[in-house]
Amino acid sequence: MDADEDFARTASLLGALDLYERRYETDAEFIAVLAPALALSLPPGFLPPMPPRGDEPGEGWW
Repeated sequence: MDADEDFARTASLLGALDLYERRYETDAEFIAVLAPALALSLPPGFLPPMPPRGDEPGEGWW
């Protein structure tokens, strides 16, 4: 699998997870663990920088 296929599959899984979370009664802990793990497998620079744990995003983060 090349990098483009890997990216497309990860993006597809994130979309399916989002749909699953919105459509069904889900285990919030499952979503809280799986979504960040999937997002971390995206290439660097795709997502905006995340604030350190416990900090609220401020004006400088986005």
